[in-house]
Amino acid sequence: MKSIIILLVLVCDLIILPSSAFCHGWANHEQGAKAHGMGGAFTGLADDPSAVYYNPAGITQVEGTQISLGFTIPTVRGNFKSAGTSSIPGTNQGDETEVKEQYFFVPNFYFTKQISDQLSFGVGGYSIFGLGGFEWPTSFEGRFASGGINGELQTMTLSPVVAYEVSDNLSIAFGGRIERADLDLQANVFVAPGVDEITSKISGYDYGMGWNAALLYHIHKELSIGLSYRSEMKHSFDDIDVEFSPQFNPAGLLNTKSDLDITLPQFVSLGLAWSKGPFTFTADTFWYDWSKIDNLTFKLDTPVAGQSAISTPMKWNDTWSWAVGGEYVLSALDREISLRTGIMYEECPIPDDTVGPIGFQGDNILYNLGIGAPVGPLYSDFFVTYIYTKDRHWDNVTGSAPNPGGGRVTGDFQNYETYIIGGSLTYKF
Repeated sequence: MKSIIILLVLVCDLIILPSSAFCHGWANHEQGAKAHGMGGAFTGLADDPSAVYYNPAGITQVEGTQISLGFTIPTVRGNFKSAGTSSIPGTNQGDETEVKEQYFFVPNFYFTKQISDQLSFGVGGYSIFGLGGFEWPTSFEGRFASGGINGELQTMTLSPVVAYEVSDNLSIAFGGRIERADLDLQANVFVAPGVDEITSKISGYDYGMGWNAALLYHIHKELSIGLSYRSEMKHSFDDIDVEFSPQFNPAGLLNTKSDLDITLPQFVSLGLAWSKGPFTFTADTFWYDWSKIDNLTFKLDTPVAGQSAISTPMKWNDTWSWAVGGEYVLSALDREISLRTGIMYEECPIPDDTVGPIGFQGDNILYNLGIGAPVGPLYSDFFVTYIYTKDRHWDNVTGSAPNPGGGRVTGDFQNYETYIIGGSLTYKF
């Protein structure tokens, strides 16, 4: 009963925390401290409660009843170097604008329970997707583009799963997902010379439902392979707030409501794990169906500036990611301590045609270190991550929004770096 009460409290926390979600790119790999320390390559191992996310079939390996509480705290740095083509007053070629430095708190939790020798149940709360997560200053040259002040699409997911051990070597799993998505887009609007710039904000939230399935097969006691599939997630945002500050009736910039339909992608992960004595090595590959995101079209209840809809082109591409990781277990300080490391390469889904100021625009390389050890009745895991994001040139129609200079905004998003720390505590009943 005590464990059920704790679980209910965690679920309530999850429902009120979705606005805290953050992603270093577009797909989030921060659902478990052990897995993150191994570069996110965990599909073929899946041997702690975070298997609820990485590979639910793996929870048949998790003994008894376990509860895990985790967190990540990321911060991002980067800047935009102007090519000086917009002619906006006060903007010159070579000017650099720094993104505002912020810190975010991203929670996760997992609960697993062995119902019998073959049947296990689990539930998890985590963030999968995020777009943006940082803010530009109001003087930013690209402030008139969509999301030019702030652009965020954040999600938090609650997922119950059931796993069954078909044989000594094979486990399968099936589960559902309830996902909350929060949307926030902010930009400035240029009306005419001599008229103060107007701030626009589009914000709202929606709940969607999806499913996932997985398997884990032990080829022999030292080698295992895992496969995990997660369905697409459709979100239909109703009554989104479209607000202008101040409202400006002569230009038709008046507050209204809008609707938006967006489908977040299905994705698959395939992983291998090999263990020999104190060593474990893992390797994963991920495929994401990002081409589902072609554009963001807000259907307005009443016209804005004479338009019945606001459309932002996306035209994203499907992507692959790859990860490798390792763990070494040593005996020290009267306990077993696990040392971990891993690296991931993550492709960017955004084509040259739609590069813009919303979020990260280049491929990511994630470098990870982790450690795990028992502390009294708890098992603790911690990790640190450095993420390098490749520079990206901006020169497309998204930079052609009306502005005081009349020219297209062009330049380079550069020196993007993300630093993440995180950890988890796991209690076994």
